[in-house]
Amino acid sequence: MIPEPKPKLKLQIFKKLYKSLKTPFPPINFLILGMLIGLEDRYINIKAAHAVDVAIRKFKKENPESDDQPVVKMKKTPTGFEMSIGDVDDD
Repeated sequence: MIPEPKPKLKLQIFKKLYKSLKTPFPPINFLILGMLIGLEDRYINIKAAHAVDVAIRKFKKENPESDDQPVVKMKKTPTGFEMSIGDVDDD
């Protein structure tokens, strides 16, 4: 059985916060570390989602979408129907 790695904090801000909250009692330190790891994970997810949202808004602002919707054309064939999007030659 492979032992699981010891949980660690990733961001320097949370490492400093853990050092400032550390007590001489290991069980309390373990609880503090667990709480900070959970908070850090949520913090990273929120920051990443915000960065993606900002990038999408910036992209949409710089590259406005056209209002032209694709045209779907249906054509009857001997075996059924064919569907195409956009301009195609009607043979």
